[in-house]
Amino acid sequence: MKASIVTIYNSNPNYGNRFQNYAIVMILKKIGIDSDTLVFENDIISRKQLIKAALQKIFKYKLPGDTFYWMYEIKRCKKFYQFNNKYINICKVDTMEKLKKLKSDFFIVGSDQVWNVNWYDSVGIKKNIYLLAFTEPRKKVCFSPSFGIERLPDEWTCWFRKHLLDIPFISVREESGAKIVKELTGKDAMVLIDPTMMLDAEEWLKIAKQPENIESVPFIFTYFLGGKSSRINLDIEKYAQENKLQVYNLLDRDQPELYVSGPEEFIFLLSKAKLVLTDSFHACVFSFLFRKPFLVYKREDTQNNMMSRIDTLLKKFKLQRKFVDSGLHNELFECDYDLGYEILAKERVKVIEFLKKSMNLK
Repeated sequence: MKASIVTIYNSNPNYGNRFQNYAIVMILKKIGIDSDTLVFENDIISRKQLIKAALQKIFKYKLPGDTFYWMYEIKRCKKFYQFNNKYINICKVDTMEKLKKLKSDFFIVGSDQVWNVNWYDSVGIKKNIYLLAFTEPRKKVCFSPSFGIERLPDEWTCWFRKHLLDIPFISVREESGAKIVKELTGKDAMVLIDPTMMLDAEEWLKIAKQPENIESVPFIFTYFLGGKSSRINLDIEKYAQENKLQVYNLLDRDQPELYVSGPEEFIFLLSKAKLVLTDSFHACVFSFLFRKPFLVYKREDTQNNMMSRIDTLLKKFKLQRKFVDSGLHNELFECDYDLGYEILAKERVKVIEFLKKSMNLK
């Protein structure tokens, strides 16, 4: 049997998105289903960009253009491109006609923010593909999709109600998503864990790759998608000095040897860190899976409420103390997650049962 994965695949390198896509591929393989991933966005890097990057390198980056982009941004994009080619079976589709001709037994939507309408356009392909409007109900499967917002805008309620009612079994990634589904359709959506949590640490380490030119010293790993406030910077400096730790800031342009890291390097770095500081959902997930001490901060510089999925994660696995503003006692290097792992084992069973029920598998 074959399934096609419907998820976000865009031109901006996104670690979490690639990890969840890879995880779904591996989960499906475990239950005997081959898969491809439907791609209807532009490739992460174009052939024209690759040619320009090669010319820049030949001429020692003296040609017009952003030197940092051609030296480092393209290198980072190439690593994501290579990751996709190595682990993800891509199927390019760009029209509804092509979608309707696909011969897959199932179409699995999720787990990223595929239902976040802030990234939709009202007449484009996204609203059709992300609600599986192109196929019959028996082929529709959803695997922890996220709305990414607390409330669906009024202009989208009719569209979502119509197509959610056509999905036999609905799962979501956050409690807030289940609430939206209930209000729209009256149906109870099952809250499932993110696919990345279905693979254990040993499975993730199989794809880990050590970055080039990085010292093997004890370090703090920081990964902030919303930027770092003065408070965060002070905390990083304090913890580094008090514990004699190097600081590796993944998205820091002043550390270009780290900035170019792809998904495989991300896994390696986080798995080796002495402490993780982040505002990222997936950095929290991997800290938990790798039994790493971590602190999570509310994301800066964003209008959307990005804490919903982190709140769900921390609450479900008894990790609320890891949120810096929780008011709960937390030892900086404490990483006793045994209770969380007991819960995780049960959640993994729920996922497999849900997928088999959705696909009518024994």
